[in-house]
Amino acid sequence: MNTLDIAMAAVLRQAHFHFGGIALALLAFTATGHADGWRTTGWLYAQGANMDGYTVINGNRTDVNVSASELFDHLDMAGMMAVRSETDRFALTLNAVFTGLGADGAAGNGNFYDLDVTQDMVELAWSWRLNERHELFVGGRYQSLSVDLSIKRPDGTSGATDQTKSLFDPVIGARGAWPIGQAWTLIARADIGGFGVGSDFTWSTMAVLDWSLSRNFGLVFGYRALDTDYSQGSGDERFEFDMRVAGPLLGLRYNFSP
Repeated sequence: MNTLDIAMAAVLRQAHFHFGGIALALLAFTATGHADGWRTTGWLYAQGANMDGYTVINGNRTDVNVSASELFDHLDMAGMMAVRSETDRFALTLNAVFTGLGADGAAGNGNFYDLDVTQDMVELAWSWRLNERHELFVGGRYQSLSVDLSIKRPDGTSGATDQTKSLFDPVIGARGAWPIGQAWTLIARADIGGFGVGSDFTWSTMAVLDWSLSRNFGLVFGYRALDTDYSQGSGDERFEFDMRVAGPLLGLRYNFSP
């Protein structure tokens, strides 16, 4: 087996692990949706976003600012989904985002860089519903960060380095849903987390308009942001990832419950 085959096998094993876990979670949520009193809803969505921040790998800092119009030119892979089961008192929500992208350009010190970033995120949250419209939640956010950096210097020399990190962050947040007429619902959600457990600090926010097309189907329009500030090590072993991905999203909703 050659090097390319080994690399492809590793990628496939990782993909099977991620999507296998999500499939099991979906089965659990669907089963919950059939239990008395529980209602289950799923979303599939895509996002056009700005990517803004920087990364430091082995002492090499690279600033990244990819606009929404540029992001799709650099996007290698993206998949986003959410599943929520709820009763009148509680709710359980699963969010997952799988993104791979590349960026290239000139750094302030004259170096040219080529950066590839894979950021996978899975989040599970348990909510206490204060009333029909408002709730508080606690949960955990797992992220897998993989960063590959190639640098070409003005003197003609070049170098390459990479880092892969896995981190788990506790999160706390709030969610609200407000009906607007018969067909529309405004949904807003925000959380903070990390607190030095995994990342130094992380936050996310989302606001969407849900348009009901039928009893089971709906379209979702909105805006979402995820910010991660993570650092580890010192000197030449220093790794930092301080990045925000934010922008509009479009999704499809389906109600599993009858």
